[in-house]
Amino acid sequence: MRPSLARRLLSVPLLAIAVLGFAGCYAPLQSPGKTARIEFVSTATTGGYRFDYYRNLAYPCSISGYQTFVIGTKVGSSDTSTRPLWVRMRGGGVGFFDANGIPRPGPGNKSEESAASLINRLRDNGLIGRVRDDAAAFRLMAVSMCNHDIYAGGDQPDPNNPNTTPDGKPRTTNGLFATKAAIAYEKQQFPTGKAILHGGSAGSAGVFNVGIGLQKEGVPPAGAIADSGEVNTLWERAQRAQNICGDGGRGEGALAAIAARIHPDLNHAGSEPDELIARRVLTVPILHTWSSADPNVCGATPMTCSLRDGSTKTLGSADCAHEPMRIAVAGAGAKFRNLRLCVSPDDAPGSCATHVVTNKDGTNTDPAEAADYLSTILGWVHARLADAAP
Repeated sequence: MRPSLARRLLSVPLLAIAVLGFAGCYAPLQSPGKTARIEFVSTATTGGYRFDYYRNLAYPCSISGYQTFVIGTKVGSSDTSTRPLWVRMRGGGVGFFDANGIPRPGPGNKSEESAASLINRLRDNGLIGRVRDDAAAFRLMAVSMCNHDIYAGGDQPDPNNPNTTPDGKPRTTNGLFATKAAIAYEKQQFPTGKAILHGGSAGSAGVFNVGIGLQKEGVPPAGAIADSGEVNTLWERAQRAQNICGDGGRGEGALAAIAARIHPDLNHAGSEPDELIARRVLTVPILHTWSSADPNVCGATPMTCSLRDGSTKTLGSADCAHEPMRIAVAGAGAKFRNLRLCVSPDDAPGSCATHVVTNKDGTNTDPAEAADYLSTILGWVHARLADAAP
């Protein structure tokens, strides 16, 4: 089955059109997030963690409500003890409002996220399950993505968005700064060591955006796990030209609408994440992982894959989608890591057809990497926690 346009993340083609003019104001990339209007809402204890739920009234969602987040502290762990922070960034594609003010591809991921939904993202049995049991006793955080903007909005006007806040003000696209604010607030409330960003699909694209935003601010995370998603317009153009995915892709109007919601420093020629890593602009250590027949990027269908140097090679579609990033990460130094896997759904053994491998406690069958890939990832995390401060 082909992935829907709503689900497919790597088709976010921010640079598939010329550099756009940008209307309205935005915060410089190095600006801190706004924490003064964060309010405590509720608390719940489940699964051995106390989860505190917060709402940030400085950052509205696209349709209704505000950006929210939860902070989880292990029961029995002192609030005064310094702990590393694990920041979970969920997926859910990317969206926009069309010329008639209609949310595309639909209203999903554009309204306030509940405490139960955020807590649930910290309770699966994949990598986060290993993290909950880890001796480091991480504090946990889950952040919302209620602007549907791959965590890249610069607190700027949201084109064509007809919705307003309760006081009649326009709603902004602000996912980058809302996430920065949540992390900063946690550090204000608790003694915190190093932070690890962890994103899947749209959240994977988001770790690059938030990572460079924090780096520019002077408070970089110790590392970021990018699972199954990054912006790659080389793949986008090539798959569309070859009809690899069979759905025609997005039109130019949609591409422009998406691009206009992104911070302009992340939306110009040369700003795709693999390019930033290759030029040593983004220096936050990255673990880049994917399954080699990820159906969200059209599986292992062979295609002619375009590369940054102008050459091409034949690769499966999923591997092609990740190839520029694989090359950049391979050349970025010992703290960076590629992890190409074959993780299969339970009902399709050997297919390698898993999207977001860290969401499950699976088995890798690609002989180039260990079968227990979650242990490999946690080993990399502990190495980053042990690194000297940048």
